[in-house]
Amino acid sequence: MEEMRDDVLKYFKLKSGDKHNEEKFTHSYYQGLLIEIGKFQNYSTYIPPQDKNKLFLKDKLSDIVDSTELPCFTYNELLRKAKSVDVIWFNERKMPSALYEIEHTTDFKNSLSKFYELQDFYAKFHIVADNSRKEEFKDKLHVSMFKPIENRVDFIDYNRVVGMYENLAKIETYKW
Repeated sequence: MEEMRDDVLKYFKLKSGDKHNEEKFTHSYYQGLLIEIGKFQNYSTYIPPQDKNKLFLKDKLSDIVDSTELPCFTYNELLRKAKSVDVIWFNERKMPSALYEIEHTTDFKNSLSKFYELQDFYAKFHIVADNSRKEEFKDKLHVSMFKPIENRVDFIDYNRVVGMYENLAKIETYKW
């Protein structure tokens, strides 16, 4: 992905070095990849309504995601927490299977707090960020308030997301 960064930014008329635009693009790009990966694996996908008009390459996220309406799988106070999770994969029973928070520059605490509140669900929790932020992630995760979820939250770097997408896309291409 890094080798194509300048070409992609130029295509979308974004200036390299404009941190705000790069962050918006990066966030929606990885949301799009996670949506596609979930769909390859037969999950129903969700993003928050406020992200529906963001772009994943040439498409709006709302054009590729299954829903911007959260299934009613629990109590309202927990649904309010889940509504702002960047990407959620749901199983065939409309229960959350995996939750993803993309952290390009923001603090990890907000995402970890959401996961803490949703810990009673049998779901996987993932933070997606640049590999250079892995130590920062570990530091935030290992504070005492997140002890109940520290073994349930995985760090996934951007390159791993891209690799998974590319591999699943190849498999999809060769299906009969």
